[in-house]
Amino acid sequence: MSQNRAVPDARRTLDADFLGLQLAVDAPAAHFVVTGRLCAPFGFLYGGSGLAACVVAAEAVTGRPLVWVTTQYVANAFPGEVVELQVDVVAEGRATSQTHVRGMVGERTVLHSTTAHTERDRGEIRWWGRPPVVAEPDSCPPLDTSWAPTTESFFHQLDRRIPPDQDAALVEGRLLLWCRMPAWPIGSPASQGFIADIVPMALSIALGRPPGGTSLDNTVRIVVGEPPVEHDDWVLLDIEAEGFGRSIGHGRVRLWRRDGTLIGTGSQSCIVRTSHHTS
Repeated sequence: MSQNRAVPDARRTLDADFLGLQLAVDAPAAHFVVTGRLCAPFGFLYGGSGLAACVVAAEAVTGRPLVWVTTQYVANAFPGEVVELQVDVVAEGRATSQTHVRGMVGERTVLHSTTAHTERDRGEIRWWGRPPVVAEPDSCPPLDTSWAPTTESFFHQLDRRIPPDQDAALVEGRLLLWCRMPAWPIGSPASQGFIADIVPMALSIALGRPPGGTSLDNTVRIVVGEPPVEHDDWVLLDIEAEGFGRSIGHGRVRLWRRDGTLIGTGSQSCIVRTSHHTS
């Protein structure tokens, strides 16, 4: 395998360390302990944490960078539990691999992912559309998280800023949000997956309800899977609520770097509920 196309060891180590993921040396498996920093504010595993862990495990087994992942969330995992990830390579070509990843707590299935990877040369990189024009993150107020019932969650790993000039967007069910992670530069497929689990927030705001949703699935597609040599890690999340029925909401997200590069896209479905809130 050509080294310049394989997943760099330093990047894989950074991804795994942030998630606390232990990669098996001689088996297609990995595991991690559910900690508060990997959980949603409501005390169970955050979907973005599970998706990101599946990405890192699948990249480790295939040795190829991820370009697509879809994850379905089957059951909750709670702090202190150990999630075991089993990676099965179901297709492996000259440049592209596909896997199934199953996440288990004991005999209980928590989530499962399907992934695609490629080591093709990067070649020409293009995207269509432009990022919305909003205030720079340094001039935006931080996201209010006072409603969160816990003091430790994935929320506390993120620096998120709300552009004040988006009233018209909110009316249309669109939420714009600057995001960065001081401990984990955003760029790798795993880090993109971690922050892209955001559609439930846009749906709650569009519906006029307190934040709260249980993800059914999350799909992330990678356009640019590595950060540039020099950048400040800020990514603009361009989130759109698209539809709602039977308490199920659907939406999408685009991830823009400050220089206007589209690095990834995502789509998600979730159960919109307020039962997580105690008041």
